[in-house]
Amino acid sequence: MIRRALTSAAALALLAGAAGAASADPAFPSWQPQGERIEGRASTADAPRLEPGVLYRDTLAADEGGRNYAVDLDAVHSSYLAVFALPRPGSEVAYGDGIELTLTSTDGTRCDSGRRTFSGDGAARPIGTWVKRTIGKDGPCQEAHAYVLEVTRTSKGTSDAAPWPLQIRLTDEPGLTGGATPGPALSPGTRTPVPESGTARRATGGADLAHAGALGAGVWRDEVLPGQTRFYRVPVGWGQQAWVAADFANADVTKPGGYSGSGVRVEVYNPRWAFIGTDTASYSGEQTSVTATTGRVAYANRYESGDAVTAARFDGSYYLAVSVHPEVAGFVDGAVPVTLRVNVEGTAQAGPSYDGDPDEDLGLPGKPGSGNPLLRALGFAALGAGTVLLLSLAVWTVAARRGAAAVSGGR
Repeated sequence: MIRRALTSAAALALLAGAAGAASADPAFPSWQPQGERIEGRASTADAPRLEPGVLYRDTLAADEGGRNYAVDLDAVHSSYLAVFALPRPGSEVAYGDGIELTLTSTDGTRCDSGRRTFSGDGAARPIGTWVKRTIGKDGPCQEAHAYVLEVTRTSKGTSDAAPWPLQIRLTDEPGLTGGATPGPALSPGTRTPVPESGTARRATGGADLAHAGALGAGVWRDEVLPGQTRFYRVPVGWGQQAWVAADFANADVTKPGGYSGSGVRVEVYNPRWAFIGTDTASYSGEQTSVTATTGRVAYANRYESGDAVTAARFDGSYYLAVSVHPEVAGFVDGAVPVTLRVNVEGTAQAGPSYDGDPDEDLGLPGKPGSGNPLLRALGFAALGAGTVLLLSLAVWTVAARRGAAAVSGGR
């Protein structure tokens, strides 16, 4: 597959865009889609091609029938297509609003589909799901072929009709070496562990998955504003399972009797952005708690059933998305303190013998994988506007000096 590299000018443009995105919402940083601009088409005949390991951004309006993207898959790699919808924080969404992904072969065979909704009126936040083509076990769409990813949007008539930014990623996973046999599937543990205790350490959740705050086993403390989603990553090895209890503390109540039915929420995603599960609770400004888990990680989980099991098919960074509903701002002043109690159960085991680097296309924190130049460049976004200004001035200064020299030499 073709790997795209960034030129110096493109890198500067990416930095400038990231710096501008950081100030897009003055209340708090929110996920601003980054990467290569692409425009999905209504007709499959005109669908632009996705390459593995490249981060893409697009938009999807409420009145569109859907956007299509072309994908060429071989008969060796398992492939995963993940999409996040990123509505503006505070925008109006309905309970059943969301996105649906469909992966289809050009001969009409449906390979997989996935759907996510906000599951709460007014709960605008990043939501994501995936579709997959898994090699082996007589699954569908095993052939090397041209495929099409379709992304559609569902929006109620009273919802905000503004286009949703999309973050899109295709990743490939190599097959196993000849003769390699993976271990058995592992069912999630049914016993909820005793939540971690002790002094909480400071954590800082990120506005997106690329900048998710790093957590390990233990107790962590952060704050989340109404309408905000903060992301964290937890390393989970083969044979391990992560649990998190998110304790939302009492807050500064400004309107007694205030109440949000889905006021606080935690969601879990796997290393390739598949949604695993969620837990939510009402919030009135008083202490409450929600819990979530990853499932026990095993290669053979992919051949089982149930999202919590089949998505726990890779080791690596599993992501937590912690949200507070926007309507909480109606009766609480400021941020809601949250304590994250993280358990990672089990001893990390040796993984399967891959015929290649399974992390090559990921390019995100948590594992060393070589990644993609575009994704690695996203790390520079943290340098901020000051660095962009210095780089821009440096480029301008060099250009000015060269121009002056040219004028002087031409006299």
